[in-house]
Amino acid sequence: MASIKFLLRDKKAKKPATIYYAINLSAKTRIRGATKLKIHPKYWNNDKGEVRNMSDVSEIKDSINIKLTTFKNFVLKKINEYDFYDISEIEIQLKKDIDIYFGKTQKIKKLDFYDFCNQFIDQSKNRIIDSTGRTLSIRTIKEYERTLDLLKDFEQKYSYLINFESINMDFYGLFIEYLESLDFSLNTIGKFIKQLKVFMNAATEENLNTNLSYQSKRFIKPNAKSTQVYLNEVELKKIIDIDYSNEPTLNNARDLFIIGAYTGLRVSDFNGISKDNIHESNGKRFFRVIVKKTGKYLPIPIHPIVENILKKNEGNPPKRMPEQHINKALKKIAEKAKLNEDITITKTKGGKEITETKKKHELISNHTSRRSFCTNAYFSGMPTLDIMAISGHTSEKVFLNYIKITDDERALKISENSFFKQKMI
Repeated sequence: MASIKFLLRDKKAKKPATIYYAINLSAKTRIRGATKLKIHPKYWNNDKGEVRNMSDVSEIKDSINIKLTTFKNFVLKKINEYDFYDISEIEIQLKKDIDIYFGKTQKIKKLDFYDFCNQFIDQSKNRIIDSTGRTLSIRTIKEYERTLDLLKDFEQKYSYLINFESINMDFYGLFIEYLESLDFSLNTIGKFIKQLKVFMNAATEENLNTNLSYQSKRFIKPNAKSTQVYLNEVELKKIIDIDYSNEPTLNNARDLFIIGAYTGLRVSDFNGISKDNIHESNGKRFFRVIVKKTGKYLPIPIHPIVENILKKNEGNPPKRMPEQHINKALKKIAEKAKLNEDITITKTKGGKEITETKKKHELISNHTSRRSFCTNAYFSGMPTLDIMAISGHTSEKVFLNYIKITDDERALKISENSFFKQKMI
């Protein structure tokens, strides 16, 4: 059982000496320390560990003894409250509590910018996203690390000391200039600025940063409207009609892509879908999927074209493939389907606006399937809210920017509305 005694370090002192405490937690574990109280040795009862009852110290005797008793009770109560079994853990915690009792605060080293970012990245590996209940993706962690590496390289090349205070508008201009010199596109530069703002927001919330320059309207995440293509029904049929019976890899990649184009699923979801995801209700067949990005449950009617793919695979969806292998195969598939339309691309790279022309088949990727679904479903007259329920878009404005439709095409679709087909009265 723990015990506590009070004693004077120097019982032979000629002037008031500090009263020390001696706490025995076990036969081998002891804590020693000084109180803020002093008394002359001639007025101290060493056996009882208290101030003697003498007229010379009658004015301070009770005050000191009460303080010692109060401290003793505090220590014993704390030990009794601890939910530790390891005596070493009790020792560590008790020392902290005693420091607080006597008004001592442990000097905590304030994290600098890089220390904080490294700590933030390390903790992010187990951080749960509130909206999904899932941990951050490995890809996001890699983006954090890449941004930090670029900041260190910038600091060295530009001799610009990076800390919380120095991330201001001057820094912003120089850092953009540095990223442009590495020939990054405007959207990629925007991604790095976004990650930097994540670091700064987190540091601000932790009261490590008071510099709010990064919140300025001028400290923006640069972005450019990217050129993304979609395939209409005619183009999708060209891909479907190609015979790949002798090329199993291309056949599998094509079938996966087509499933994406008629479900609206992301590649992370349509690549690896299994027979267990297929269910029937009221005579209708559905894919039932837990979307990996959001963790939400999503039932999607199975399109007749997708049913054909399942049928030729004896009821099974195509086998899973590495995503980069699908992307590589799709460009070959689209080229064989003669998707040779010229697409003009304008982008900002290295601080310069570049315009180039590419064939449509060069721009096909996994994500083209999802964009094709949304655009074709919109043209077919499917209610926008129903499409958004599958695509996961929460804003109609964002959704309409996402689908690939020109103003003329939108006007043509609107002209099919019954409002524009009313007969003259």
